[in-house]
Amino acid sequence: MKTTQTAKGDLLATIQIDIDKADYAEDVKKELKNYQHKATLPGFRQGKVPFGMIEKMYGSAVTFDKLNKKVSEALNNHILENKLDIMGYPLSDPDKQQPTDPETQESMSFFFEVGLKPEIKVELGEIAMNDYNIKASDKEIDETIKRIQEGNKKDDKLPELNEELFKMIFPGKDIKDEKEFRKEIATEMERQYVVEAERMFLNNAIDKLVSEIKFDMPDAFLKRWIVANSEGKISEEDVEKNYESIYSKTFRWQLIEETIAKANPELVLKEEELREFVTKMYFGNLDTANMDEDMKGRLNGIVDSILKDENQRENIKNQVADNKVTAFLKKAMKVKVVDTDYEGFVKAVLPQEEKPAKKTTKKAAEKKEETAEVKEEKAPAKKTTKKATKKDE
Repeated sequence: MKTTQTAKGDLLATIQIDIDKADYAEDVKKELKNYQHKATLPGFRQGKVPFGMIEKMYGSAVTFDKLNKKVSEALNNHILENKLDIMGYPLSDPDKQQPTDPETQESMSFFFEVGLKPEIKVELGEIAMNDYNIKASDKEIDETIKRIQEGNKKDDKLPELNEELFKMIFPGKDIKDEKEFRKEIATEMERQYVVEAERMFLNNAIDKLVSEIKFDMPDAFLKRWIVANSEGKISEEDVEKNYESIYSKTFRWQLIEETIAKANPELVLKEEELREFVTKMYFGNLDTANMDEDMKGRLNGIVDSILKDENQRENIKNQVADNKVTAFLKKAMKVKVVDTDYEGFVKAVLPQEEKPAKKTTKKAAEKKEETAEVKEEKAPAKKTTKKATKKDE
């Protein structure tokens, strides 16, 4: 068996694997012997079925399986031994691969196309970003208090702003007057604002980095890989339509993120970070240092069960990774902190139309509703730092 690699273009290569029947014939024979030892057919005792009959029944399937394993091993070994940094996984080379038939051919050649990752230079200190420090305005606090009162009406009467309401909204806190109540509301609102500002910072940073860091990719290969990896769920037409707006941006961010992570090992996720995140998310700021061993054991058991769930674990990993990347980018990039209220934040990150909508008469508006296509307005979707899943080779 022989493996060779040739360049096919920028960031593209072909791996050729030449294999003879002798390379896998012994494996086929050994597997068929195992079948013979286990086989039971009418008229024959177990293990006494003639080998020729077993070969006729299972030979083609076993030959294909052993041939495929030999080729896959050779391909994987070539990638590892030559330290090829590839995108996705190899695909059959449509320009070179010819039909093969292991039952009639003594020698065969298999050709695989691989997309190679580009070298990327990331200089975060040269890229400017805004970070928003959002404070609750008096107007927003007033609106929140009004919603609280509306949500706790009795007999169509708004509750008074007194200690009874304060205790109901913030149990466990000794709030005596409206001033303290407003302060507590502001604290809660700003805690939520921090989460939203962090999310928006990461989204905007990703957009900025993808836009400003220039490099080539094996786009034609990646389009084929997306279709192959979707297992029939995505067509070539869908990929062409959405490649620049969705797929290309996703691949670019993954490559940029990998480059940043390689240069900064502290960004690698640690198991204790996942456990700390789960503990805080589900149990708040518990004083674990002063817990007895029995309570610690129960707590650890709950955390273990949560992290054993693959879906929950993946979501938690993504959240922790996003938090670490966000904190890192804020330190590494040229960040300007902008103080604002929530209304100003929304206007800054989601620019409004400069001109007011044109007024129409009631009749015209009704007519417009009958014919207009209704479009749902959406805030920008949160980008993920999750890496593209590689199909097992």
